[in-house]
This record gives sequence, structure tokens and C-alpha cells, in this order.
Amino acid sequence: MRFRALFVFLMGITAVKAQAPPSVRGYWDDVFRSGKVQFNKNASELLQFAILGRKPGQAVDLGMGEGRNAVFLAEKGWQVTGADISPEAVKQAKARAAAAHVAIEAITDDLDHYEIGRAKWDLIVLLYMHAWFHESKHNVPEVLAAALKPGGLLVIEGYAGGKGDFQTNELLRDFDKLKIVHYEDVVDEADWAPGEKSRVIRFIAERP
Repeated sequence: MRFRALFVFLMGITAVKAQAPPSVRGYWDDVFRSGKVQFNKNASELLQFAILGRKPGQAVDLGMGEGRNAVFLAEKGWQVTGADISPEAVKQAKARAAAAHVAIEAITDDLDHYEIGRAKWDLIVLLYMHAWFHESKHNVPEVLAAALKPGGLLVIEGYAGGKGDFQTNELLRDFDKLKIVHYEDVVDEADWAPGEKSRVIRFIAERP
């Protein structure tokens, strides 16, 4: 899929500098402004499953896009922060939150620059950000695990098997100090390729 390859390439570029160059921001602005790229507009099914029965708390959606998951969480009573490199995506997320009559904190920032903090979040969401996960200048597994509060939940989904994708059991190894709640490596519809079959890894873990 041409878009997927371009997605991996461009998200990798964001790790080169603390602040991504305007060309990268502009590309993603065009993706969200034009509507040419098809992606699931509803909240992630994995995320919906992950929060069942959990008390709402502080959540962060890293690479939130136009806010489908951030707004969903806010509707469920979570206090939500979303960060994305694209000003257009953040603008759409704010509009989506306003239309749903919920509040989110929407931040325009490169994830390599965004300060996620330590022991701060009850829920961290990282969906289809596998390229940043691998290309970041930071040790992403270490940063994410440290940012969770005790009992906090980490929800990750992304493409699997290809260059720049998650690999078999990679997340199980990277987060071996967390309690694994759910793990699957399947061929299914990806949120960034509805109607197509792709290999996808879905992962939920909890900080003890």
C-alpha cells in the first residue's frame, strides 16, 4: 500500500529533529484537510475493549490525529490530552470535541519534543505510531512505561511484520516489566486501511 509506505517514511523523519520540519507537518495537514486518505473515523475497537470496566482518569493519546479516540475517551469521562504533529489534525480534534460537547487538551507537537512526564497517566494510547516507536531518538518503551501511574494502562496497535512495523513478540519483550493484559498478532482490517486485510499487532499492558 503506497500510503502505508509513505506513512512509515514520513513518521521516521520526525525523529531527526526535536521539532519536525514544516514539510512533514504540511504533509499531515494535507492528509487531514483533503480527506483523500481513508481511515476509520470511529473510536478504536481495541481502545473500547481496553477501558471496559475501568474507572476514568488521566489519558494521553499520542499521535491523536483528528481526535476520534480522544473524543471517545472524553465522552466516557476521561480527562484527555492529545498530541499530534499536524496543526490541521489538532484543529479538527478541537472541533470534534466541541461538537460532542466534551473537553480535551489538544496539543500541536512532535512526539520527540512533547514532555509526557513520569507516573502521570492512567491510560496511554499509541495507535498506528509504530514508525515513531522505532525511529524516535528516545527509548520509547522506557519512556511510555515510566509515564504510566501504577495500575495505568498502555494500549498499542500498529502494522506488523514489515520494515518499520512491529515484529513478532517485540512488544512483549519491550514491556516485559508490565503486566500483559492482551496481545494478538492477526490479519485483520487496520484502522488506517479499512476494507483491506493487513497484519496487525494489538497490545494492552498494565503497570503493576
